[in-house]
Amino acid sequence: MAGYTRQSSLNNGDTITAALFNNEYNQLLAAFNASSGHKHDGTAAEGPVIALIGDGGLTTPLNKIQIDTTNDEIGFHIDVSGTSTEQFKLLDGAIVPITTNDIDLGSSSLQFKDAFFDGTVTLDGLTIGSATNITDVDTDLTSVSASDDTLASAKSIKTYVDAQVATIPVGDITSVVAGTGMTGGGVSGDVTLNVIGGTGIDANANDIAIDNTVVTLTGSQVLTGKTIDVDNNTLSNVEVDNLKSGVLDTDLTSVATGDTTLASAKAIKSYVDTQVATIPVGDITEVIAGTGLSGGAASGAATLNIDTATTVDVSTAQTLTNKILTSPVLNTSISGTAFKDEDNMSSDSATSVASQQSIKAYVDAQVATVPTGDITEVVAGTGLSGGGTTGAVTLNADVTGSSTTTFTNKTIDADGTGNSITNIEDANIKAAAAIDATKIADGSVTSTEFQFINSLSSNAQTQLDAKQATIDSSNRLNANLIHDGSVDNTEFGFLDGVTSSIQTQINTANTNISNKASNGFAVAMAIAL
Repeated sequence: MAGYTRQSSLNNGDTITAALFNNEYNQLLAAFNASSGHKHDGTAAEGPVIALIGDGGLTTPLNKIQIDTTNDEIGFHIDVSGTSTEQFKLLDGAIVPITTNDIDLGSSSLQFKDAFFDGTVTLDGLTIGSATNITDVDTDLTSVSASDDTLASAKSIKTYVDAQVATIPVGDITSVVAGTGMTGGGVSGDVTLNVIGGTGIDANANDIAIDNTVVTLTGSQVLTGKTIDVDNNTLSNVEVDNLKSGVLDTDLTSVATGDTTLASAKAIKSYVDTQVATIPVGDITEVIAGTGLSGGAASGAATLNIDTATTVDVSTAQTLTNKILTSPVLNTSISGTAFKDEDNMSSDSATSVASQQSIKAYVDAQVATVPTGDITEVVAGTGLSGGGTTGAVTLNADVTGSSTTTFTNKTIDADGTGNSITNIEDANIKAAAAIDATKIADGSVTSTEFQFINSLSSNAQTQLDAKQATIDSSNRLNANLIHDGSVDNTEFGFLDGVTSSIQTQINTANTNISNKASNGFAVAMAIAL
């Protein structure tokens, strides 16, 4: 036994002392030490491997794990009504229950997390969430049951759908007629409808082209009668001969005082040279390179150079990092990694720009893959009218934008760029959309106060002024016009000289009279007696 060495041997007649027992017990304690004591791992001096783990303190445990060396398996036993019953066992590559349909894996309240299987899972039923228990896979949908306890296989679904699609009747369209704004059509075979072009627009087989009457980004064109807002556009390559006569001033000595002309380079140089000649020579002692410059000197010819590492030079090729270009103009072409010219759009990038040619090639390739089928119905979509399912079918296109359209569930942002709402009449405003009074003027008048105007028969201020004019010190209001008119002018005049509440004075007088009457009666009674 590891950690234990016998300390002494006793013979009959030997004297037994405490030290003998203490030494022996100390060795036993060392043998059962948790870290250095014996391990029962089957090696020399460690003791045999324990083949049975069970209920502590019982010679015949009911709950136990038993090693079966003969069959190379480990059995797990549980106390079932006083009997140790084997529940399942571990074999080479398998966890096997002792009795079929007896052991649950988890419970409704204590569940395992994720399950991973590499192989076939055989189930008698499958319940996902609160759905109906699935017990089978249906491979023949022609005789499928009305129950939700089966799944259909992919093959049976395809067979069923194919059979149903086969029963769909082929349409009987006899002709496709080109309507307003379209050409083409036909009565058999592949039918093509083409959109008719308008002013400046040519509708071709595969594209809609703009002719030379419409301004394009490329190409040489002469604009007549056009206004260009230079604040929001860029003019380039303006030459002297492009300026009208009188616009270019070549003699600044006699320049006009108005801002109606431009000065030529020669005139500017001549004028500046004349003005510079009048400037006295300064006493600059040193030229120092500032921000974005290098060079300079304290004597001789001083040269300043642009520091291309920190400053953009218009004549030098440089890489700009973290710069924002506002309204840039690209006159020739686009290049760089953010520009893609891929006919198959293989990069599938959300941050790159595609070329015009690659977009057209990709769209043409995709359109070419669209299968042609039997037309059973022509439905008029957005911007079209007409259509049908039989006979000659006509589609009409609104290419002029002149048709009357009713918008439903649309929101027009009157503050949005380029949006405007005009010609709104009283009949266009629904009663339920009345404007709240707080939206009028400074909003201090409420809707209730605004309704007081409802009964006015003429200008309110005129009526107030007329009423005010009829009441003054020389034309006093008659008393019978106050309240219900029951008090006349004479009675109303009795109020003159009243210094406090009339009712209070009357109540006080009544009290005094009552007291005096009582006192007088008492005096009279005393005299009588």
